[in-house]
Amino acid sequence: MKSIVLYSSHTGRTKKIAEHVVSGLPEGTPCLPVEEMPADINSYDCVFLGCWADGDAVDAGAAQALEQLDNKNVAVFVTVQSGPFSDDPAKILRTVIDVLPSGCKIVGTYVTPTEREDNKEESDQKARAFARDFAENTLDRLMGAGV
Repeated sequence: MKSIVLYSSHTGRTKKIAEHVVSGLPEGTPCLPVEEMPADINSYDCVFLGCWADGDAVDAGAAQALEQLDNKNVAVFVTVQSGPFSDDPAKILRTVIDVLPSGCKIVGTYVTPTEREDNKEESDQKARAFARDFAENTLDRLMGAGV
């Protein structure tokens, strides 16, 4: 299965999560900023796209990339400022779904809050494990479905 990881990052956090996501995918899977999205993006079986939230909206760079996808399988990961009990992650995921062209299928989602300064190392370790598991589980589900 041919996959790619794309990300848009403002502070570097989403880039870090993208690198953790790619660690759960086959070796050699590209990991690129959305500005470097390849012209043949729709030849990939699965696109993992990471973005950051700007209020209730997806950042402009990611939104532009999402609009260009015609892939059947898109897995989205988002970094947010709000806490785990906020409804912001659901609103942001809804925005992502609304931006994607019809025909695209969301095959996985992962939302992670930005790390707290008082426990940054532990937060980063958890984020690394969750991102890797997100990637592995998403591919397992797709392969089990015969994609």
